[in-house]
Amino acid sequence: MIPASAALNPGRAALLLVAFSSVLHLLAAGRVELSGDEAHYALYGYHLALSYFDHPPLVGWLQAAVLLFSSSEFALRLWPVLLGALASLALFRLTRELYPTASPWTAFVALALLHSALAFQVLSLAMLPDTPLLPLGLVAALVMWRVFERGMVRDWLWLGVLLGLAGLAKYTAVTLALSAVLLLALSGRWALLRTPWPWLAVTVAALLIAPVLWWNWQHDWLSFHYQLGHGMPARSWELTRLLLSQAGQLVAYGPALYLLGIAAVIGGLRQWRTPTSRHALLLGLPPLLLFGWSSGFEPTLPHWTLLGWALLTPLIAHWLLQHWSRRPVRIITWGGFGYSLLLTLVLHSELTVPWLPFAENQYPFADLHGWEQATQRAETLRLEMAQEPGAEPVVFAGNWSYASHLAWHARPRPVQVADDRYDQNDLWFGTPQAGARGVLVVPWQFRNDAARWQQRFAHCVPADEVSVVLRGTVATSHSLYRCDGYRG
Repeated sequence: MIPASAALNPGRAALLLVAFSSVLHLLAAGRVELSGDEAHYALYGYHLALSYFDHPPLVGWLQAAVLLFSSSEFALRLWPVLLGALASLALFRLTRELYPTASPWTAFVALALLHSALAFQVLSLAMLPDTPLLPLGLVAALVMWRVFERGMVRDWLWLGVLLGLAGLAKYTAVTLALSAVLLLALSGRWALLRTPWPWLAVTVAALLIAPVLWWNWQHDWLSFHYQLGHGMPARSWELTRLLLSQAGQLVAYGPALYLLGIAAVIGGLRQWRTPTSRHALLLGLPPLLLFGWSSGFEPTLPHWTLLGWALLTPLIAHWLLQHWSRRPVRIITWGGFGYSLLLTLVLHSELTVPWLPFAENQYPFADLHGWEQATQRAETLRLEMAQEPGAEPVVFAGNWSYASHLAWHARPRPVQVADDRYDQNDLWFGTPQAGARGVLVVPWQFRNDAARWQQRFAHCVPADEVSVVLRGTVATSHSLYRCDGYRG
């Protein structure tokens, strides 16, 4: 597939690919505002705690270190660029150790497959819980392989550290622990449980996740109730939801990784007795099956399965090179890489210097623009209201998903959410009380919900409109309302 060259070996090619992606990320990192999720997790760092309502604390702890020096978008996106590069190097090393006698380019192909996923490119630019989970999960997979290959004490110790840190990153890390148990059971290594080293790993991991357990114990196990309800909502399972989620997976991971991945998994299951196939399958399939099944209850976001796809890429790369002589495999590979490269370049160029045409208020990346201006104007109106008799006014959002945008730019002022859902915003800023008043901010993309949110107040009147203009066209707008008499 790849010609041999004295000047370009697999290691150098991998470093060039990682450098190319990192440069793209750095060029775009400071050009747009934080997304809603990014702002939410940056607020984790601002409101430092042992854990949080919807996720463990590692993403917040890492951002807190950045906030000691800067709160700029560029600075807050340095972690994902670094973690994406570390995940790449970990995957390269994992593939090398799983397939030491295969083509020396197998590890590079695995890396290229990962980089072809738009989901990976996004999470190497945006700091979400999945961003630190990915390199931790890949290194944990490498250490698990070493544990069963040589079983040294330091490997068990590192496994405990990595599983604990992964547990601090995202609750999805439970699939890594499940994989470790399955590998132990299905490889016939139960005798290892009679040694102290697996229990050392369990102890280390438990100590590391103790802050999460302690916080949840203090807050009536809020996170666990939320995650269980999120994964198993009170609705029937439907095939249509699962298929829609899989369509999202195809778009987010591209034909090369998704379609060839399915073929490689089938091939790997046929070679189940091969240790490398079993290792990759037992690590990669649990998160894919977990979110695949739960997507039948409610559609899952594509990036939630990134860890599973990344853990399967060594197997997929090995299968791809074994079947490279088949024309359909070559067509899917080159077509998939072309698709992914095009999307990656369009995404990064648009974030760096907007050029895509769009109709008024229909900008595809509207979520990354205008929040700072809208928040500043809302604060001005709030201060004007504060001069009038009545309760201290606050800034209101209609739901939690965009409240974080406002709260990030309004800090340390509170931004309350005018809905019935209890979430992290209620813990930070309190739940709106009956009779409360303030400024309700409604972004254009939520304009159809404006009337419903206004009905939560006795009176709401339009106060202002804040628009963002790109290339002579209004990209997005925010409507501001003066509201009083919150009904609860």
